[in-house]
Amino acid sequence: MEEIGKSMLEKISSYNIFNNFFPGIAFCYMVKIFTDYELDIGNLWENIFIYYFWGLIIGRIGSLVIENLLMKVRIKNKKSKLKENYIERAPYKEYIKASEKISFIKILNETNNMYRTMISVFACVLIIKLYEILSIHLINLFGKTEILLEILLLIAGMILFIMSYKKQTDYIRKRVKNYKMEETKE
Repeated sequence: MEEIGKSMLEKISSYNIFNNFFPGIAFCYMVKIFTDYELDIGNLWENIFIYYFWGLIIGRIGSLVIENLLMKVRIKNKKSKLKENYIERAPYKEYIKASEKISFIKILNETNNMYRTMISVFACVLIIKLYEILSIHLINLFGKTEILLEILLLIAGMILFIMSYKKQTDYIRKRVKNYKMEETKE
């Protein structure tokens, strides 16, 4: 088992480290500090899986929820006095062309994704803390609420990964479409 674990660790990309392991470790640690819950209670290899899993979940929440929320935020520009998007991405086609010519843009995008994922870490720890506080009051009012919470978490996980699957499929389709357009120009 240890050999398999070491072999897997050697094949992990920097993207997976910064967008899955690091946020997963930070999330589990922050949950332990700020709440009465502890998520990493296995042996070393189990904890590595737990960190990766939580990091994956946190990353998907960042990609699907946090990113969409931030893209809708509008603030007043001090100079023009007009409301503008707080976050504005480069047009997709321009990003593709620029990242093919300037590889550093891909590194910048990786870092950008890590920041978004860390926003998600803090938001999820806050949600767990709020749940912890709220559950004390709900249990006092209604008794056990664990079964309902488990069902809601399973449904939320399914929805999260359905949305992730769609987003990734759309991304791949756009890349293929751009490739075909470039190919026909040549």
